[in-house]
Amino acid sequence: MIRVLIVEDDALLRSAIASGLPDDRIVVTAAVATAQEAAAVEDPVDVLLTDLDLGEGPNGIVLAHALRRSRPDLGVLVLTSYEDPRLVGTKLGQLPPGAAYVTKQSVADLGILRDEVARAATRGAREHLRQPDHRPRLTDTQIETMRLIAEGLTNAEIAQRRFVTEKSVEVTITRILRALGADDDGAHNPRVRITRAYYALAGSAPPTGRLRA
Repeated sequence: MIRVLIVEDDALLRSAIASGLPDDRIVVTAAVATAQEAAAVEDPVDVLLTDLDLGEGPNGIVLAHALRRSRPDLGVLVLTSYEDPRLVGTKLGQLPPGAAYVTKQSVADLGILRDEVARAATRGAREHLRQPDHRPRLTDTQIETMRLIAEGLTNAEIAQRRFVTEKSVEVTITRILRALGADDDGAHNPRVRITRAYYALAGSAPPTGRLRA
């Protein structure tokens, strides 16, 4: 049997996965909402199935590394709405070796998730990271700039935050628009376009009032 620890801060989704995932191969050891609760689980675990963004406290990647220290062969499956972990400030190289990264949007049914769990159990820490297929291709700097724009920061504030010039921020924004296939033609506000693209990649809608021109 594959023993799975589920960590998901959305109560409804956590309950749905915990009740629907078990079959003749898989048993759920525990289903909790936070990294702190997960760290307190003492029962044997073969696979950590965790959301990336766990709200308050450590995120899923921090949790995975912490659990790996006591369970070196722990399989790690990150299930998240974010198309790219960098959207929440996590670089690909920060994911544990052998970790799988799966978007919630790509899981059409629990059979797909069961197969991913089984692969994670076999993989453990023995293989290199299976990287998500990112579309569009964006650099770490571009992702960070998109995130700051989506948070409502001005170019000047972004420049100050990143210790660069405003001109450098403007150049980065132009390159982001090109990567998104939305060159700034002057007819549409580029910051609104970038904010919408950021939240689309994050698998969510922008909060009310967040689309600043």
